[in-house]
Amino acid sequence: MKQLTKPAWPAVAAMAVAAVLAFPAQTARAGDMPYLGDIIAVAYSYCPVGWEPADGQLLPISNYSALFALYGTTYGGDGRSSFGLPDLRSRAASEQGAAAAPGLTPRDIGEKYGQPTQTLSVSQLPAHVHTVNANNLDGNFPGPAGKVLAAAPSGGSGNETIYSGQPADTTMSPQMITPTGGGQPLATQDPYLAMQYCVAVSGEFPMRE
Repeated sequence: MKQLTKPAWPAVAAMAVAAVLAFPAQTARAGDMPYLGDIIAVAYSYCPVGWEPADGQLLPISNYSALFALYGTTYGGDGRSSFGLPDLRSRAASEQGAAAAPGLTPRDIGEKYGQPTQTLSVSQLPAHVHTVNANNLDGNFPGPAGKVLAAAPSGGSGNETIYSGQPADTTMSPQMITPTGGGQPLATQDPYLAMQYCVAVSGEFPMRE
């Protein structure tokens, strides 16, 4: 029985070259015929020919009348001489509508919502309490570092120590703690990967069904 052997690497390379030569190189295009107004994401820093960045820029209606017929002034412009492209910089796209979906807020096409940061108010914090621990034993330390508040010895002159190294056994007035915090915004963005979004400014006009 004849034993099969793997082709040598030079033979494999020759077959690969022959396969490439058998199929002439084609011009790479972002969609053979995209619909006008389509949006794509590319992993490089520019948009192909026939596409413009989805960065909210204004275009002249006179040069892009068909695209204006689709977009109108939904994404900006005065509607007389200019109109705007969608602006997806630092934004994630979402579905329009959702009025019939339980628990979802209806959204109009072109509506912007959400924010990258949120500053919490006191009413938004989880319910919690603060206590100041102390003990009712006679104070036995002259300074507060590493100690808790204590009772002054009875019958003293008023100059006695009021700090204790014993375990706490009571709490004090909440007025002992002053408000704190800087009120800085809290980031609300999920992790993202930045890419280049492009709008088709030429292509086939999308007809309604």
